[in-house]
Amino acid sequence: MSFVIVEKNQSSVPSEADLRKAMVESGGKPGDVTGDNASRKMTYTGLVNHTVFENKLIEVAKGKRTSWNFTFADATVSAAAH
Repeated sequence: MSFVIVEKNQSSVPSEADLRKAMVESGGKPGDVTGDNASRKMTYTGLVNHTVFENKLIEVAKGKRTSWNFTFADATVSAAAH
């Protein structure tokens, strides 16, 4: 299981619906979404290009490149770290 954390930079974090839509359009399958307008964490499965997801979220949520900060953790990276 992989996850992405989207944090507020210049704008509030997009809604759960926007995060899910951007993930589907990026080729991933969204899972649980937790958090609030300052920070949301969404789990997902599938191979998702991080840049494609960021671009789709900017498009879906009508944001800018500097609106949010992204932190990704892919299952293979997370497992290798332990």
